Amino acid sequence: MLTRVNQVVVPRARRPRGRGARRARLAGDLGRESERTTRAASLRLRERLRIVPRALLLLAGLGACGFAAQAFMNASAFHVKTIRITGAERVATREIETIIHRATPEGVLRADLRALRAELRQHPLIKDVEITRVLPDELRVRVHERAPVALVQRKGALVCVDEEGAIIGDFHLLGSRTLPLLVGWNEEESDLAVAENQQRVALYLQLQKELSAPAPSYWDRVDQVNIRDLKNVTVNLTESPMTWIHLGDRDFRRRFELSLQILSAVKKQDAAELRRLGVAPTAELLQEDATISYVDVSQPARIVVRLPEPRRASAPAQSREARALQGRTRGRAISQPTRAR
Repeated sequence: MLTRVNQVVVPRARRPRGRGARRARLAGDLGRESERTTRAASLRLRERLRIVPRALLLLAGLGACGFAAQAFMNASAFHVKTIRITGAERVATREIETIIHRATPEGVLRADLRALRAELRQHPLIKDVEITRVLPDELRVRVHERAPVALVQRKGALVCVDEEGAIIGDFHLLGSRTLPLLVGWNEEESDLAVAENQQRVALYLQLQKELSAPAPSYWDRVDQVNIRDLKNVTVNLTESPMTWIHLGDRDFRRRFELSLQILSAVKKQDAAELRRLGVAPTAELLQEDATISYVDVSQPARIVVRLPEPRRASAPAQSREARALQGRTRGRAISQPTRAR
């Protein structure tokens, strides 16, 4: 038999919350937060204290390694003991060795190869240099020298220049070789003068190339090459130094051969050959032992052959001293050779 029960739910009585309870709870929370912060700070400090000995140990090890490396690099085993030099024909190897020993006091390992290369390139005969470090005590040096390609007159002295127009020494660098003198060198110290002189050397080398090959070679017959005017290369011959041949700035071989044919026809008094070559056979040209002042073949369509200027009968009489000075000057100009030997 079931019995009916009536249940009554009564809400729990709440304790009154005053300001004091809130303050107490807030104070407890703050205390716990402070305790947690203090604990975390303590843990961080312990970790840092553990790291300090390791860091000190690491720094001590690095310092020891540094001192060891310094001592290693300064060891006598790395002092320069062997220098192998190749490519030096005109530069004395002793000069190169002296420069290297002066520039590498700290040995092979610490040698500044870039600075050493720059110092070696200051030598007038050294165009470039390659330096290789071979541990422990060797340096290998490959020298690229400047070669004399032309002879010029500078400040009253005969000097050699290379293909870049750089002055590399006096005429003794040629040894037993002979080269025609390059006339017209610009001695000014300016960028424009340097650029013009480089063009002169380029024209000189082009003339040499065209007159040397194919056979027969005419280069040995050239006494001087005048390139004052970059648009008009002028040469004279070893067999007739008083005759100048104007070639222009191109097609040198064909124009040179044309001028030789004209001079040969004048010497033979061959009027028909002169007409064939485009030169009017005047009476002056056909006279015996005619002297030619210059032949201008820079424009082959309009060839000019010029005889020396005739002496003026009405010229005022010169003093005895002036005539003697002129005679001595002319004699020196004729007797002095201009092709370097």
